[in-house]
Amino acid sequence: MQNYNILVAINIFSLVCHYFQIKYIILNFKESGVKKVLLFLFLGSSLSFSETVIPKTSWGVEFNPFRVLVLDSDWQSFSGTISHFDNENGIEIAMPILYSKEKNRYYNDIYEDTETALNIDLHYRKYFSRNRTQGAYLGAFGRYTYLDGKVNYEGKYATVEKFGVGGEIGYRVKDIFDTPFYWGASLSLGGYIGGDNDIYNSSGLNLGIDDNKLILDIELLKVGYEF
Repeated sequence: MQNYNILVAINIFSLVCHYFQIKYIILNFKESGVKKVLLFLFLGSSLSFSETVIPKTSWGVEFNPFRVLVLDSDWQSFSGTISHFDNENGIEIAMPILYSKEKNRYYNDIYEDTETALNIDLHYRKYFSRNRTQGAYLGAFGRYTYLDGKVNYEGKYATVEKFGVGGEIGYRVKDIFDTPFYWGASLSLGGYIGGDNDIYNSSGLNLGIDDNKLILDIELLKVGYEF
């Protein structure tokens, strides 16, 4: 309460000083064109705020454009994230989604198999900046994974569903070129605590990675938009 009273007193004193400064300028300056401009600039700098107004909360969507560029009949993939930003407390709640479907061909396209991988995460990120969701952060996450592909040394398919947990470190850059676009990089490390691991005969990218017990993700290529 004492700090609040001191802050109010400082604000009142500042307003009084501005009043007498403006009154002195009006009484002592002639109405020439240059001095009118100087008076206008002084008033504008005294009564306006230079800081950008940051909303208390906001939303963001981001995706990896490079996965879209390499889409073809043998590989369909998508990687994106939906985020809710609590700018007052420097907290981000994010839901990254990764989907991949790959066709592998063998013996001059005589044989083929299809591999499917789906990851749905929920991330909690705490930023070191006090009132903005940008800069460095620490986080924790949970993951649901769905895999479907050919089993090792057998000619049949199997489906695996499993859950994992882990932590992450990252860095977020916002307002790129004074626009709502943002970019981030992160390193996530964790492990699966349920479901089968190392069962697939995989030559694909995503299923081969998510078939392991260890979770190790590096994110560098997503671009987002805040609203």
